[in-house]
Amino acid sequence: MIDIITVSTHDAKKLAADLVRLLEAEEHSVRMLVGRQSQASIEDAKTSRDAVLIIWSEDAPSQTYMLEWLRQSDATRLVEIATAPGWPERKDRKAPVIDFSSWRGERGGRAWNALSERLKAVSRVVEPPKPPARHAAIALGIVSIAAVGVAMGVRANQGLIAPSTNAKSETQVAQLEAPTDSVGGALYAMEPASVDDLRALPPVRTINMQPMHLASLDFNELSLDPIPEVREPTFIERLQDFVISEDERNQR
Repeated sequence: MIDIITVSTHDAKKLAADLVRLLEAEEHSVRMLVGRQSQASIEDAKTSRDAVLIIWSEDAPSQTYMLEWLRQSDATRLVEIATAPGWPERKDRKAPVIDFSSWRGERGGRAWNALSERLKAVSRVVEPPKPPARHAAIALGIVSIAAVGVAMGVRANQGLIAPSTNAKSETQVAQLEAPTDSVGGALYAMEPASVDDLRALPPVRTINMQPMHLASLDFNELSLDPIPEVREPTFIERLQDFVISEDERNQR
């Protein structure tokens, strides 16, 4: 978005106000100048980077300050619209005057679209494309240097990265001969001995000692006929036992 200065006579003040409202809605910064007092701002506009929007209404071509704005404004930053015919000529005009005679004060339509395109062209002049960020270029250079260094290191140590077959065999033998009584570490499987390996074992030596003799045990049969009944006494039985105990106590 760019800064814009609108210049008009009093008969186009309402049109200028509508343009300011719509252009500011599109995030442009707009300064509206109306009447003869606008001539005092010509020198500041010449040194600034603002776009100059001149409105050629019916009274504008006859006003001296409007002609001065046309003559002293930079052609690359000049935007002209007209609501009536008869605008003055300029030899180095970069874009034609846009017809706003039938504009209804809204965005859209041929006149508004032409104004938007002209403002985009002016913005490309007053705001040239920004150069690439310095930090991004430095970061890209560092990444490129690092990539080249890694590639050279890999190529120089290529023989060390791929070990020979003999080295692999020695590594496997070392793993098989590793002690198994340590705590933790890798687990090593051991294949059980086969029958042929057992035949190679030395003969087992017998121990000279007297055999042990165990005496026979006699078991007596226990006769439990009838089998006593084991149960909890009933309430009546407990009451009878209590009465008998009281009688025996009284007799004593």
